[in-house]
Amino acid sequence: MYAKLAVAVVAAVIGSGCIRSATLITVKPDGSGTIEQTVLMNAAALKGMLGGLGGAQQSSSGGINEEEMRKTAARLGEGVTYVSSEPLKADDGFEGAKAIYAFTDINKIRVDQDPNLSGSATGGVAAAPKENNPVTFAMTRTGGVSNLTVTFNDKPARDKAATQAPGGPSMDNPQMMEMMKTMFQGFKVNIDLQVAGSIIKTNADHVAGSRVTLLEMDLGALLADEAKLKEVQKVLGPNASVAELKPYLKDIKGLKVNDPVVTIAFK
Repeated sequence: MYAKLAVAVVAAVIGSGCIRSATLITVKPDGSGTIEQTVLMNAAALKGMLGGLGGAQQSSSGGINEEEMRKTAARLGEGVTYVSSEPLKADDGFEGAKAIYAFTDINKIRVDQDPNLSGSATGGVAAAPKENNPVTFAMTRTGGVSNLTVTFNDKPARDKAATQAPGGPSMDNPQMMEMMKTMFQGFKVNIDLQVAGSIIKTNADHVAGSRVTLLEMDLGALLADEAKLKEVQKVLGPNASVAELKPYLKDIKGLKVNDPVVTIAFK
């Protein structure tokens, strides 16, 4: 998703507009740490979304599926274990779950950029996992300093649909815009990384103390700026890389992005 921002994101995630996802990775100087994943879904829109989730299934048990949570732990990387989970319900009707996983070596972690409903408390719905768009990590230690590199997939695989529809949905169609605004109301994706220590140096653009925002996307706010979206659509296609997109995204509300390779030195 990181490389399909702006208009391209709208085209790529049209089937998952009522999802809210947040991932917080906390890493210690020795490379171990935790992953806290929160996935919420608009319960009111759930029934209408079942036909478009691409492999979604209705579980008879409902609620949190701990078996699926453990499968998610395995997909996150070698040495990852499921710690705990709890159901959540927001005041605006979104509901789901927060799960905590522990890992022993961040070098073996792969975090999906796209929201994943697997194991969430969304009435038993579990979407098929997506493993082709990971964020990867590499860390070394020199003296008392930990050097962490976070890499996003900068160039998405070109697909037939993107080739047939350059630029994504037309921003000149008022009905299309209103439909997307309704569908993506509340859609948010966050990926944050927090170090257990102090950041000495980083090339990240969005830093607050020991926490780095790797990706933040609020599609409701993004779609509100129609003029900016039209401007981006005119110059970039759906397969543009982050490097190509970033200059056009600086002033768009609802987005925080960095370079596709983020370096963080901490101790």
